[in-house]
Amino acid sequence: MADFIPRNAHDFVQHENAKLKEENETLKSEVRSLRQFVLSLDRLYHVTDSLKDDSQLFPFLRNTLANAMKLLNAPDGSLALLDEDTQELVFVIVIGQLADELTNQRISVKEGIAGWVVQNAKPALVPNVRSDPRFFSGVDDTHKFKTQSIAAAPLVGNRKTFGIIEVLNHAGNEPFTTNDLGLLKLLCRATGEALAYIDQMPSER
Repeated sequence: MADFIPRNAHDFVQHENAKLKEENETLKSEVRSLRQFVLSLDRLYHVTDSLKDDSQLFPFLRNTLANAMKLLNAPDGSLALLDEDTQELVFVIVIGQLADELTNQRISVKEGIAGWVVQNAKPALVPNVRSDPRFFSGVDDTHKFKTQSIAAAPLVGNRKTFGIIEVLNHAGNEPFTTNDLGLLKLLCRATGEALAYIDQMPSER
């Protein structure tokens, strides 16, 4: 649809001011997101430098997921690690409505959007899960939860996939954007490299 064309100068000025205000608010929001991302990444690298063994892994991962959720303005999220022996994803960190029910639960790596992300080592942006054939509704059905949108990225380091971070249901029921996914991808990549570093620790002793 074409933009509204005002009939007089006063309407034109009001119309342009409204557009500028909207664009300014969008720009401010994007700047806040970028600042938050830089802060999250800085904290991530700081914590990574201080890691000495895998006993520090749990708080590190929890902090990473919390940062991802804050960055993407999502109320629910999970971090799952791949159990290579059983080819299952283990939900080691869950924040939000399903924290009690889903923590330490397992799903096959062949199931759902999470499984697809890990198997393909690629991110996924799903604005409406009900229209995506990869979506596995078992968790929603079991726990009476309603997933609407998903942004997910694999935890990859040293060419090895360690797991996945998923954030669910953008605040305000708006879908996640490609910019959101881009920030999540970078955060997950940095986390994956940290996991690769920890994974190599025993062989260095």
